[in-house]
Amino acid sequence: MSFRTKLMAFFVVTIVAAVTLVAWGVSVYTRRAFEEFDRQRTDALVAQFRREYAQRGDEIAHRVQSIADSEATLRMAMDLNRPQADASQYYNDARGIAQTQQLDFVDIVADDSALISSSEWPARFGYKNDWVSAEPDWNSKGAFLRRVDTPDAVDLGLLAVRTVRVGERRLFLIGGQRLDQNFLATLVLPEGMRTLLYRNLEQGFVPAELTDSRGPASQSELFAPMIAEVQKNRGELQRTITSGAGPNANSETFNAIPLVGRDNDLLGVLLVGSSRQSLIQMLIFIRALALLVGGGVILLGLILGWWISARVTRPIEELAAGAREVAAGHWGRAWRCARAMKSASSRMHSTK
Repeated sequence: MSFRTKLMAFFVVTIVAAVTLVAWGVSVYTRRAFEEFDRQRTDALVAQFRREYAQRGDEIAHRVQSIADSEATLRMAMDLNRPQADASQYYNDARGIAQTQQLDFVDIVADDSALISSSEWPARFGYKNDWVSAEPDWNSKGAFLRRVDTPDAVDLGLLAVRTVRVGERRLFLIGGQRLDQNFLATLVLPEGMRTLLYRNLEQGFVPAELTDSRGPASQSELFAPMIAEVQKNRGELQRTITSGAGPNANSETFNAIPLVGRDNDLLGVLLVGSSRQSLIQMLIFIRALALLVGGGVILLGLILGWWISARVTRPIEELAAGAREVAAGHWGRAWRCARAMKSASSRMHSTK
């Protein structure tokens, strides 16, 4: 390999290494900055959900307390405390109370745990709700998640319980609202983010139980491994889920937050997703720009390298040729050697 070729190769390798290093550094910085920004957005959305969840629970507890404090409820409790009281006359009361208080669920339960009236399932009159009588002081408790049976399905409800005591007997008032896509619709989402709710009301993964703010979520089977891991470990986790293939592939990072009931049973999973498309597009742009800049710089480097190497190596080659002529005994050509040396010296000084 000639000196000119080595010099040009050195220029090209140096330029390629510099462009590659810059592109790699920009890509790493961009990825880290995006992930930090994404983490802050996700944390803010999770905090917003928890605030909305707590506020919804406080509102439900306040509405149930209003029912307990009403004169109608007090008269009912006093009437049911009489011997041979007829509870069936209050069969339809829960439905009217639910409409007035804008609650999805209202149950009135006697001291012996027998259901007196139910807005969501009136036919369960007389059904025993043993769980409600097991708590000695409901009035100091906040709202909680619980499975709610209805004639057609099983719902996930955010409930509160209050009691009215007359003599030695208590009257239990249960009220609540569904936790479903309507609740998700109340969340204010930044661009590129979305929330999903999985209601963990059956064994295993049930695709129909995964919803977003508009209804059943699309491609719900992609979330089956993530939901299964939350069901197993009962802890928060983060996963990246990719749907589709090629240039139309969509990549999102999801944080899973378990939602538990009073008995620490897993009743739901909140999924907070953030799209990675902006990051992917930015990285693609950086790589394309690096290739474009690198190609242009390499072409320019080749031209400059050829010109510089020509300026440096040509006089040296002439000098070497003259030296070979002198060594061969052609003394008549000595003046050419001296001229070549002078030319090489002047060109090298002009290059500097």
